[in-house]
Amino acid sequence: MTLGLLAACGGGDGGGTPPAAPTQVSVAPGDKQVTIEWGPVAGATSYNVYWSTTDGVTKTTGTKIPYTTSPYVHGGLTNGTVYYYVVTAVGSGGESAESPQVAAKPMAPAPGAPTNVKAELTPETTKSVTLTWDPPTTSSGGPLTYNVYRSLTANVDIAAATTVKLESVVSPYIDVVPAGQVTYYYVITAVDAGTEGPASAEVSAKPRGSKSGGGGGGDTGFGSNLSEPVVFADGLGLTGLVITGTDYKDLATGLRPTAGDTTTPFPYLNPDDIVVFQNVDYYPQRTSSTWQASWINGSSAAQHVVVDWGDNLRSASLSSGQSVIRVETNLLQDKGVSPSWPATEAMTGYPMTLLGGQGKSESQGTTGVSQDATRRRVFTVNARLTIQKLDAGGAVIVGYPCNFTGSIAEGFGLEDSNPAKYGSEINVAGSLTYGYNWKLGSCAQPDKAGAWRITFSLDPTSTVNSVAYPNNVVLDSVDPADTTSVLVDPTTSYIDITVN
Repeated sequence: MTLGLLAACGGGDGGGTPPAAPTQVSVAPGDKQVTIEWGPVAGATSYNVYWSTTDGVTKTTGTKIPYTTSPYVHGGLTNGTVYYYVVTAVGSGGESAESPQVAAKPMAPAPGAPTNVKAELTPETTKSVTLTWDPPTTSSGGPLTYNVYRSLTANVDIAAATTVKLESVVSPYIDVVPAGQVTYYYVITAVDAGTEGPASAEVSAKPRGSKSGGGGGGDTGFGSNLSEPVVFADGLGLTGLVITGTDYKDLATGLRPTAGDTTTPFPYLNPDDIVVFQNVDYYPQRTSSTWQASWINGSSAAQHVVVDWGDNLRSASLSSGQSVIRVETNLLQDKGVSPSWPATEAMTGYPMTLLGGQGKSESQGTTGVSQDATRRRVFTVNARLTIQKLDAGGAVIVGYPCNFTGSIAEGFGLEDSNPAKYGSEINVAGSLTYGYNWKLGSCAQPDKAGAWRITFSLDPTSTVNSVAYPNNVVLDSVDPADTTSVLVDPTTSYIDITVN
């Protein structure tokens, strides 16, 4: 009697006919698991599940999971891998044949949509858009990849045949587009272990450059090349991207050459661009020719600088009726003079020559021959400009409608035409400058003429792409030529001007 009881519990050694194979077997994938279900089989006392990651699983080739009941949850699996299953029934007459095979692929739950998506014109280049974003707020916690979808029409349809899909990209992503002067619309999705989440909010940008690949007159669309060395004080480029390289190949600097420029060889000096001036061949700015002065990531040490205010604020006659008053500031370091630039540290620059024109039509160029530089400029995302009206006693009028304040970090993502944008640029001389187009003429206040205070300061910290960057720049002094400017402390300088 004892032997008979043991045979019944073992499910296969008591003689007779094995039960029928299970039918109606189904599977449902989940996150790192698969749920297998099947219908009951007459005469079955237990069930075995066999699985494999190879198609054609059998009792011989599969891994056995004995004594299961329906539904059975098979856990601890790898998302994105296909698992194959058969089920057998066990009764007093032995084990049945295999059920029909079923298969399932466990998948991670869909991540949320990327956040804080921005589309900006890539600085100093044409036909190029720089996209940045933050991770979704919900995901499995595993590594994410991203897909960018680009369309020529708003309300991007990611399934449309005309939508361009750019797979497995990372932020920041520089998209080289087919043509300039065309608006491109973007959405971005996150992918978690093969599962794609919903699309982000839509963004758009209209890059510079020609509408076709051909050349022609007018605006060439090319930006200016860096001719005077630069220190990136926070380890961030001109658009707030993190610098990881050390030379012209790192596009995160925001400098030329860009993804659309020719760089073989580099510097690329195109003979077709040559302008002869006083019997010397020059390669002008804003042409296909591209070069780059030295630059360094200066985030590892405090950067001591001299503040230099734009000449027009010191010497030009300014009118409240002007459509634009240009406000420029520079942060300078002289080799062997600045405590941040020892005389033993060599950096290369490209001497520039004025070839003609003035203002927007000004043209400068280089012979293409570099030389050891003695001055460099400093870029920081913590730079802030504040413009305030003064009363008759020289006190700031708080809340005056024409006042302005804005920082470099706050300007990221804003169009150049946005009156709230304070930015930086590489000018036609190839030098980094902080600039603001002050549109005082557009301010309707009748008493806007008079005394104004323009203040350059350094914020204690700035947040860029969800990362906080503490100030790393020290204002040591003002340029001796700026006799009307004042250094308040190591983070603040101002100049008082009169607007007629």
